[in-house]
Amino acid sequence: MKMSDTETATKTKWTENLWTFIVAAAIAGPFALPLLWRNPRLGRTAKISWTVVVLALTAFLLLGTGELFRNTLEQLEALRAAQ
Repeated sequence: MKMSDTETATKTKWTENLWTFIVAAAIAGPFALPLLWRNPRLGRTAKISWTVVVLALTAFLLLGTGELFRNTLEQLEALRAAQ
């Protein structure tokens, strides 16, 4: 079965789907950014905006993880001191 030209033109690759990027960014964080920048369907402004969002979220999560780690160490020290 052969596709017509209009079916071929409207069908997009899975790598060009925005939802693919969103899922990949949720799983791999900034390592998904090449998917975004290779997508010809998005303009420069959208690419820059999504990049800022992913990098800001990554920074927020890294800082939160560091704070959680610091709090955990403080609680462990307090438990050791109480013994």
